[in-house]
Amino acid sequence: MKKIALIVVSVIAVLAVLAIGGFYMLFRHGDPLKHAPDEAIVGVNAPNTSIYKLSGEKPLFLNIWATWCPPCVGEMPAIEKMYKKYGDRIHFAAISMDSDPAVVPDFVSDHGFTFPIYTGDVDKLSKDYSIDVIPRSILIGPDGVVIEDHFGAMSEEKMEQFLLKALSPK
Repeated sequence: MKKIALIVVSVIAVLAVLAIGGFYMLFRHGDPLKHAPDEAIVGVNAPNTSIYKLSGEKPLFLNIWATWCPPCVGEMPAIEKMYKKYGDRIHFAAISMDSDPAVVPDFVSDHGFTFPIYTGDVDKLSKDYSIDVIPRSILIGPDGVVIEDHFGAMSEEKMEQFLLKALSPK
């Protein structure tokens, strides 16, 4: 009888840990985005625009990053490669979360990035997109619906798989 009670308690403990972990992930990253909020964005090496304008024509790869974030900076060469490969079929927009947008142009120039980089209202973007982890990549369809949402840095291979979700027939 004691063994059965121990097994039942163990199973309940495991289920409780899994439930707590699931709730943590839900609240850690907020609710999953279903529809991308619009944001005005200021071009660093591209014209000023908005998320709706970019996502209205073709899919949009939206990357949220900062100059002070090593994983963000680490994945930028992969973004550059994907931009050169898929930039004719997918819009790219990397939005800096730097509190001082004045640091971004020199950073972009020093690294020679050619994919479109923007700044914007960091507080509004953080709130509207529930930004609590960077880098974060969001794939938005031409209808404004979020196709995929990824938290953390991606390798070149993983990023390509991520982007192909916007190009593959449904």
